[in-house]
Amino acid sequence: MQNLEFIFPLGGQIYSLTAARTRFLNGLYNEVAEEVCSELTSGRILDIGTGPGYLPIAIAKRVPCLEVVGIDVSSSMLKVASNNAKRMGLSDRVRFQFGYAERIPFKDQYFDLVLSTISLHHWLRPTECIEEVHRVLKENGKALICEIKRDLDKRANPELRKRYGWLFTFLFLAIVKADPFVTLEDVGDLVSFSTRHFSRTELKDDGIILRLRLSNSK
Repeated sequence: MQNLEFIFPLGGQIYSLTAARTRFLNGLYNEVAEEVCSELTSGRILDIGTGPGYLPIAIAKRVPCLEVVGIDVSSSMLKVASNNAKRMGLSDRVRFQFGYAERIPFKDQYFDLVLSTISLHHWLRPTECIEEVHRVLKENGKALICEIKRDLDKRANPELRKRYGWLFTFLFLAIVKADPFVTLEDVGDLVSFSTRHFSRTELKDDGIILRLRLSNSK
């Protein structure tokens, strides 16, 4: 897993425009936002590796009583995210700041929920990140980590073509091969480590996305 220290000056804007026009990413953000808002109607949420801030904004649009914070290591991404929130009139409930997953810049037991969507493969020291997630979560807090699966199942190709068409599927598969996304084995090892800190762990695999759910609930 690699650590993303920076993005080229225009990288944030380019990624933001790309993500805004990609049904795959939009669909994932909206799916996660719906799940979050069905379970949590107040409290604080942290989004690790927030990028252009689409997930925090999607959550804030749905539930007005949630405070959502996004952290990222890219200043260009943070600028884009802040501008996106301002444009949507959500700057009072969504904020973005610099921060590493290995050193989350918040005090202990601060958040009710921690999210990470397609940033796990950038974590240089994933076990330390899991420890940090546990540290900043409240006693009954939860975490949801979603990541693209590098070792895609055979069912992934026809499913992607059915949902998004041939061109997107071709480009998506090329990106998965080129970028060091995580394998099922990688996340399995992380699940084993997570049991040291969390009372409940659950890993779901739909052939394309891996979803790791962690909970402090007793």
